Amino acid sequence: MAAHRLLALVMIVSASTPAVAVDWHVAPGGVDGGPGTSAEPLATLVHAVDRAGAGDTILLQRGGTYEALDLDVGSNLSIGAYGNGERPILTASVRVNLPGTWGANPLVRTGAVPQRVVACYVNGRFVPTARWPNAGFMRNDADDSPDEIVDAELSNRPGVAPGRWTGAQVRWRRWSWWWETRPITQHEPVDTLALGPEGRSGDPFSDPGSGYFIDNDLDELDAPGEWHWEAGTLYLYPPSWTDPATMKVDVVTTTSTDVVVDHGAEPQGVRTAGTTFSSLHFSRYFGTALRIGQPTTVEDCTFSEIESNAIALSWDAQPFAIRRSVFRDVRNVAVRINTNPSGQAGALVERNLFLRIGVEPGYGGWGPWHAAGMIISNANAATIRLNRFVDTGYAGIILGSDGQTVENNVFVRSMSTLNDGAAVYTNCNASIIRANIILDTIGDLEYSHPWWPMGHGIWPEFLSDFHDTVITGNTIYGNNGHGIFLPNNFDCTISDNVILDSRRSGLSLSLGTEPDQGHTITGNTLVATEPSRRIDRPENLSHWWLPPYLEPDPVALEYESPGDYGLMSHTAFIAPTTTGGVIRREPGGTLLSTLGEWTGDAPWASSAGSSIDRANAVLLFNDTENAATMAVPSGSWTLPGGGAVGATVELEPFRSVVLVTSAAVAADPPYLAVSGIDWRAEEPVFSYLGDVNLVFADGFESGDTGAWSRP
Repeated sequence: MAAHRLLALVMIVSASTPAVAVDWHVAPGGVDGGPGTSAEPLATLVHAVDRAGAGDTILLQRGGTYEALDLDVGSNLSIGAYGNGERPILTASVRVNLPGTWGANPLVRTGAVPQRVVACYVNGRFVPTARWPNAGFMRNDADDSPDEIVDAELSNRPGVAPGRWTGAQVRWRRWSWWWETRPITQHEPVDTLALGPEGRSGDPFSDPGSGYFIDNDLDELDAPGEWHWEAGTLYLYPPSWTDPATMKVDVVTTTSTDVVVDHGAEPQGVRTAGTTFSSLHFSRYFGTALRIGQPTTVEDCTFSEIESNAIALSWDAQPFAIRRSVFRDVRNVAVRINTNPSGQAGALVERNLFLRIGVEPGYGGWGPWHAAGMIISNANAATIRLNRFVDTGYAGIILGSDGQTVENNVFVRSMSTLNDGAAVYTNCNASIIRANIILDTIGDLEYSHPWWPMGHGIWPEFLSDFHDTVITGNTIYGNNGHGIFLPNNFDCTISDNVILDSRRSGLSLSLGTEPDQGHTITGNTLVATEPSRRIDRPENLSHWWLPPYLEPDPVALEYESPGDYGLMSHTAFIAPTTTGGVIRREPGGTLLSTLGEWTGDAPWASSAGSSIDRANAVLLFNDTENAATMAVPSGSWTLPGGGAVGATVELEPFRSVVLVTSAAVAADPPYLAVSGIDWRAEEPVFSYLGDVNLVFADGFESGDTGAWSRP
C-alpha cells in the first residue's frame, strides 16, 4: 500500500512539473537520431524540427549550411546559432557538377539537373539567364497593345527568322512602374512577338519606347556569365572572373511546369506559426524565404540572394519584431506585411539594413507594388524606425494601411529601376512620416516609355481622398520629381521639413475631388538649387507633358490654383538668382518671386514668419541617433532669413540645417553628414545603424570577397 501511495505521489508531482526545455544542436557531420547535444549533434534541421517540442531551442553550428526547403517549423520554438564563425546558412539551393561541354560551344559547361533551374549562382554570386540583347534593352514600337510587342529592331539579330523566339519569354517594362515576365506564344512576322496571359498585369496600358529583353532560349547563350536550363540539362557559360575548373555552382530548382513561374507563390522557404529566429543567414530561395503566420521575432539575421520576398507576414502575425538584420540582393520585396489591421498592435521593424532590393531589372516580379524595400498592405500601428534603405528598385516603403509610423530612417537612391513613386509612398490615412533622411530618389526613366519624372521623396497617393497624414521633421534631398507631393489629400500636417534640389519643386500642392483641403503647413524650408547637384541618369524622356515643351526651372513651391489648401506659414523659401521665380502657380506655369505675389494670389498663404532668400544653399544633416555638433564648412554663411551662423551648428538626431550664401557652392560633396558616410558611394554602408561589425562577412564561401559585387 505504501509503495502504491509513493508511486501515485510521484505521478502527481511529475504531472504538475512543467517540461524542461531542451536544446537541440545540429551540425554538418552530425548524426540524426542521436542525442542532439553539442558533443553529439544532429545532422539536419528537418530532423531537429521533428524532435523538438514546445519551448525547445534548435541551435545550428556556425559555418554550416543547412537545407531548409519547404520546411514548416511550427510554433513555440527558438532557432539560433552556436559555436564560432559565420552565421549558419539556411538555403533551398543545391550544388551541382557540370562535367560536360556543349557541342555548339565547348566553353559552355553542362550537367544533369532533373528539375527546372530557376536561379543560378557561381562562387556565391548571382548570374543572369542567357538573354538578347546581352546588355541593355530593346524598345517596343507598338501603342496600346499589352499582349504584343512590335519592334523593327528584332530583325537586326543575326540569323533571326519567324518563329525563332516562340517558346522563349520577355521581361518587359510595359509601364513606367512595373515589369512583366511573359511567354512568347508566337513569333511571326519577324518584328512581332505575341505574348501569353501569364505574368500580365490587369491594366491595359502600353506605349512605344518601353524596354524589354528576351530570355529562356538556349540560342541566346553566347556570353560569359550566362546560363540556361532545358530538358534536364544546365548550360553555364563560366563568368570571366572565375576558373571553370574550380568554380562552385549552386542552383535553385522548382517542380513547377508553368511557362512562367510565380516565384512569389513558391512554397520553398521556411514557415512558422510563431518562432524566434536569431543569428541565421537565409540565402538562395526562389520563393519567399521566411513566411510568418503568428507573432514571431527575427533578429540579427541576414537574408541574401532571394529571388522573391525575404519575409512575408500574413494575417495573424502581429505583434512581430524584425530587428538588427541585413537584407541584401533581394530581387523583389524584402519585407511584405499583410497582417490584420484590427488585430493586436505592436509590429516593429527596427535597425535593419536594406541593400539592393529589387534593383535587378526584370527580376522583381510582375505588376505594380513590387521591387520595394517594404510593403505594408495591412497592419495595426506598425512602427518602422532606425532602418537604412539603400538602392531599392521601387519605393523604399509603401504604406497601404492606416495608422503606420515611419521615423528616423535613411533612404538612399529609391526608385532606381522604376518610376512613379517615392522613397515613402502611402495609400492610406493617418500615417506618421517623421524625421527621416531621404536622399537622391531617382525615378528611373532609362528603359521606360516616355513618362513624367516622378521620383518623389514622400508621396501620399491621390487616388482616394486620403487624409490626416503627418509629415514632419524630414530631410529630403535630390529628388527627380517633387520633395513632398501632396495631391488630393485632406487635413494633413506638413511641418518642419527641409527639402532641397528637387527637379520640379520642394513641395507640390494640387487639387482633386474638393477645392478645400484643410492642411496645416508650417515651419518648412524649401530650397530650389541651380545648378542641380542631383544624380544624373540616362532618360527615355519626351517633353510632351511640359508645355511649352521645355524643362521648367525648379522652384521651392508649386501649387495648383484656384483652391484652398488650409494654412501655410513660417516658410523659408530659398532659390538662386539664376531662376525666374521661387514659386510656380499651375496651370500655366506662372512664376512668383515675392511673398506679396504669393499671398496676393493664394488666400491660404501667409507671410507670417516666412522669408525668401535669393542665394545658394548647403545641407548639413545628422544621420546618427545621438545629438551632434557639426563644423560649418568654410565660407560666408547665414541661416535662412539672415540669422547668424557660428563655427559649428548643433543638430538633433535625424534633423538638419540649411545654410545660405551668395557665393557658389561646390557640387561635391552634395551634402554633409554627421556620420561622415558618403551616401553616394556604390555601397555606402555594410551594416545597420548601431552595428560596429561588418555583418556582410556572412557568405557561402568563407573569405569570398567576390560575393560583394554584382556580376
